[in-house]
Amino acid sequence: MAILQAGVPKSGNYWLYTILKSINQKAGLEYKIFLRTHPIYEVAQTWDLSFSGQNDMDFLNIKKDYCEFRVSAVFQEKIVDIDDYIHKCSLVWTHSPVNSYGNKVLPKFNKIIYIIRDPRDVAIYDSKYCFTEHKLKNHPPHYEKNPESYLQNRLDVMLRNWINHVGGYLQYKDRLNIYPIFYERFLNDIDSELPKLLNYLNIKLDENAVNQIKSDVSFDSMKKQSPKHLRKGKSAQWRQVFTSQQKAKAERIAGKMMELLNYPISESEESLPCIPLNINQSQLKTAIAPSYRNFGENIKHVYDFILSERTFNSKANLFKHWSTNKIKQVAKGR
Repeated sequence: MAILQAGVPKSGNYWLYTILKSINQKAGLEYKIFLRTHPIYEVAQTWDLSFSGQNDMDFLNIKKDYCEFRVSAVFQEKIVDIDDYIHKCSLVWTHSPVNSYGNKVLPKFNKIIYIIRDPRDVAIYDSKYCFTEHKLKNHPPHYEKNPESYLQNRLDVMLRNWINHVGGYLQYKDRLNIYPIFYERFLNDIDSELPKLLNYLNIKLDENAVNQIKSDVSFDSMKKQSPKHLRKGKSAQWRQVFTSQQKAKAERIAGKMMELLNYPISESEESLPCIPLNINQSQLKTAIAPSYRNFGENIKHVYDFILSERTFNSKANLFKHWSTNKIKQVAKGR
């Protein structure tokens, strides 16, 4: 069985990966890893990556017209035969949004699981991750001073990306038999959520195996294995971290999608997210719409960029990076 797990970065993807891998092992299923069949595998074992085991997993990037497998941000290679790749995998991890090429690739997997997390917490943890040694060393420079300035300057973009990513997968939920799970629900009640996941995977385990999985994926156990990657393992951190202006911005931009998924909007609300029984496509399109800026919002975005507390050199470098990417996209006909 080939499983694809997808999600926005910093949504609990590593936790989900650990859960699925533990399920596979407890069920006694064959566990195949494509990376182990590739010549780069032995070299990858010497790399110091973002978290434990990252050099022994299959990670997929789904581009506009092809796929590539990668090892963290250190190595990427185009996949010539996607069917052969999937045949050699048991569990594949992707952060790629749904696109036209992805619609051809995703149905090739037996199961697709999509993890969702509150976009405000995603933004907080992404801002902190961008200042880790691994991120600074292996990714293009972001020219921000600290996690607080990163969050302040890029919250708008992170919220819109989250809406687009989540909305894209939800649009294909029924057609591709995608199983959405929520980070907050697993964190709050794994006893109820784990059996549902097992049912989707058509896997039956006895009580001892289920209890062992819960022990394997507890935050304390995983923190010992990957101290650099895991932080607090909590939800609703935005209540303490966000300023009043940031809370208002999150509600204005992502409010419709959060409401659709039953996320609390105000600090006084307490609710667990869930998928509506029958997702109304019209409502979903309305919730996705704010992921795209209108003309006025584009003007304000440029204005905010100019007035942001970045150095002149940082602004110049960011503009250069943005314009270079736009030129490349135009050159490729995108």
